[in-house]
Amino acid sequence: MHAALFLLSAVALALLLLLALVIYGWLAVRNQRRILEALRRNGPAFLCRPTLGMRHVAGFILSVDQNAVTLWRVGLGRPAPLRSFPSAGATVAPATVRVNAARRTSGLSVVSTAGERVDVAIYPDPTMAYSSPADGAFLDLVNDRIREHLTR
Repeated sequence: MHAALFLLSAVALALLLLLALVIYGWLAVRNQRRILEALRRNGPAFLCRPTLGMRHVAGFILSVDQNAVTLWRVGLGRPAPLRSFPSAGATVAPATVRVNAARRTSGLSVVSTAGERVDVAIYPDPTMAYSSPADGAFLDLVNDRIREHLTR
């Protein structure tokens, strides 16, 4: 009797933890979509992971507007700018980005005229499903959109 009650309590606790993780993920994705929508009013913005960005639970967004190139950390609350530099004269080029200690992937490098640099792996818009980093035609399209915006 006690073992069954203990087992039932353990299963209920595990299901509660799983439900909490799903709700956290849903809220995080919803917030990332809202922030992307707001940033895209001023210029291109993309979900991304910076160099060694897998160390954080939060999502990251690279935005490019008329004034600045900014890397944002986006969690459940307000977005926080991590790095920012003037977009005037900045360039974008393909790069290999180290997303964690063991894995590298194709990405983009945005470099300012002062030599400041942001290397990011670009991801599709946020969903509740797993998505791998963009490569090939989609990465080329993102590269072209950022380059076009920077040359304005």
